[in-house]
Amino acid sequence: MDIRKVDLNLLPVFDALVRHQSVTLAARELDMSQSALSTALSRLRGVLGDALFVRTGRGLLPTPRAAALAQPVASILEQLRESVLSRQSFEPKASERHFTICHSDVGSYVLWPHIVQAVMRQAPQVQLSLKILPQSAIAQALETGQIDLAIGAYPALADKMFQSKLFDRRYVGLVARNHRLAGKKLTPPIFARAPQVVVRQSSGIQEAIDSALAQAGLRRIATLEMPSYLMLPPLLRAGQHLAVLPGQLADAFALDGPFTQLKLPFNLPQSTISLHWHRRFHEDPGNAWLRGLIVSLFGER
Repeated sequence: MDIRKVDLNLLPVFDALVRHQSVTLAARELDMSQSALSTALSRLRGVLGDALFVRTGRGLLPTPRAAALAQPVASILEQLRESVLSRQSFEPKASERHFTICHSDVGSYVLWPHIVQAVMRQAPQVQLSLKILPQSAIAQALETGQIDLAIGAYPALADKMFQSKLFDRRYVGLVARNHRLAGKKLTPPIFARAPQVVVRQSSGIQEAIDSALAQAGLRRIATLEMPSYLMLPPLLRAGQHLAVLPGQLADAFALDGPFTQLKLPFNLPQSTISLHWHRRFHEDPGNAWLRGLIVSLFGER
């Protein structure tokens, strides 16, 4: 028999008749008229080539064929209800799911520890992984599920992914507390003359600084370039260099070391840190739970 020719709506009719052994009660459960249910039973008899139910003084009794089919049909319907029709749920305390989050190196230092602690409190058996990917690889990683979420300033993802704004990233100067500029007001000439550690990344902030200085007829004359902000603290501790870096990272460095922040003598463009995810996983309960947790930690209130 070709299953494509079988009306699967007949299975609930069969199941209700097996349980109630009454057209009236079965029709009431299924919210059908008795005539519609009788018509469905007639069609079912034609499909299976068996009377299925025989009217007796004790109601409709199943034939041996119907009795043999009762449990398989009930099992099929239950699986459909639980596996296909019911909405998935996510129980944080019981889940052993593995989530992977993509951060920048700044995010890995500033945000990641807070995420780990919050997940441990709510979902102690959930596994977490951190990935740092080039921006060009993030969209595909989200689409394929290689990563579940990405946190950062990724403007190229705006048209491809769902996103939720977390906060605006500001920039500040940072020096050691024993630096000659600590506690001083920076002016463009003073800033330009200060030896600096420069981290050039895709944000374009260092280029924006160079442009602001050029408009004032200035340029930095003593710079040391590094590939990552996380390499700054050992150099800054020596008390010779100034660095421009995201304010949230400067806050974290100042908590762990002898550093002080300086207000920059020009305005720099802010960038927005957002949470990104692919539409494939928008309705996934686990992904939604983790998104909600992260927004509760870092989202602007």
